[in-house]
Amino acid sequence: MSDFPKAEGIKQTSEFSKKFVIVVLFALPLVAYLFFLNGEHHFETLPVVTKNVQEIDQFEIIQGNATQLKDSVTIITFLGDNPYDRLGYVSNLNEKIYKKFHGFDTFQMISIIPESGVDDIEQIVEQMGETTDLQDWHFLKGNDLQVQTLYNSFKTNDALNKDLSSDYAFVIDLDRNLRGRDDDEIEEDGVVYGYNTKTAAQLNKRMIDDMRVLLAEYRFAFKKNRDQKIQEDE
Repeated sequence: MSDFPKAEGIKQTSEFSKKFVIVVLFALPLVAYLFFLNGEHHFETLPVVTKNVQEIDQFEIIQGNATQLKDSVTIITFLGDNPYDRLGYVSNLNEKIYKKFHGFDTFQMISIIPESGVDDIEQIVEQMGETTDLQDWHFLKGNDLQVQTLYNSFKTNDALNKDLSSDYAFVIDLDRNLRGRDDDEIEEDGVVYGYNTKTAAQLNKRMIDDMRVLLAEYRFAFKKNRDQKIQEDE
């Protein structure tokens, strides 16, 4: 009668296979993560939707100290003739975006107000300042033409409201380019120029993710430049 393999040998082989599979399942994701973390080209960026928007040096500072867009990651809002009426929009942006990102080194929030809306700003700043560090939130005023001209430089598919306000917040990068989306499934033409501040849900759904992508892009670029400098100095 032929000898059959012992059951113990089959059991040992089966246990080894299980352990091998477990190791592979845990190790592969980690290896993949490290590969993409250190790669130079496998990195998502936030699309540029309008290049070279206008600078803000023609505006006068009401609150804060912002003097330019260049070299800062900036979120711009337009509060119109009656900024206090838009306090709900401002609060949504404050809670969902500003408080999450204002610790980033080059981050700033800028609200643009026509001269007719200046009286509301002191009250808004006082209320917001009770719960928020407004060091990186700046309020600037200009005449109607200056406000409209700045907005026009964004080249969006929408217009300012009659009171020179907008429901949208706009993201400007270090090189004064407007960032957004160019393949969005919801927008009719696929392009997102700004982020609707009417509801916190809209900010949660789009803007938080896009801000993370943009800031991660700059962290990656900083790390790459730093590593190159270290190599050159060696």
